[in-house]
Order: sequence, then structure tokens, then C-alpha cells
Amino acid sequence: MTDVLNPIIIDQKYCPNPPCNEQVTSNVQISDVTYSNIWGSSSSKDAVTLKCSKSSPCKNIVMNNIKLSLNGPGGTASSYCENALGVSYGTQNPPSCI
Repeated sequence: MTDVLNPIIIDQKYCPNPPCNEQVTSNVQISDVTYSNIWGSSSSKDAVTLKCSKSSPCKNIVMNNIKLSLNGPGGTASSYCENALGVSYGTQNPPSCI
């Protein structure tokens, strides 16, 4: 990936036209997703974003050998997880939030 906006993302709180009702949660179960050997640069600070539903959290998410740097000013790339369950192994840049 080169200069990608949101390289790794699951967003069950997606809101294309704010204001959105925060009380609405997804009942779709996301599970058994593997991200493996992903490298390059992100144009967004949160290179990894996993925003999963509180009522149906993401399960069995696997992060394996992730190497994403922030392209441009703003420090280093980061990860953000919410209601995401799984494992990470191998290289993790940015550090895994799972």
C-alpha cells in the first residue's frame, strides 16, 4: 500500500451523514478475519481501525506481520480498537491494539 487512507478498517459505527444516533448498534457478527503481510504507508494517523459493535463484537480477528508507517507529518501511525477480539503475532507496526 502506498499513502492509503484507512489501510485496515472495520467500522460498524460508520456514519456517512452526521449527526448520527450513537445508540444504534450493528447486529451483524464479524468474525474470522485475517490481515496478513500488509506493508506500506498510511495517509491517516490511525492506520488500523477496528470499530466493532458492542452488542455483536468482532471475534477471531488475526493480525499477522503488519508494517504500516504514517506518510507525512504527525508522528507515527497508530491502531485503534473497540470491541474487537483476536490475536496478533509477528511484526506489528503500528503496535496492535488487539
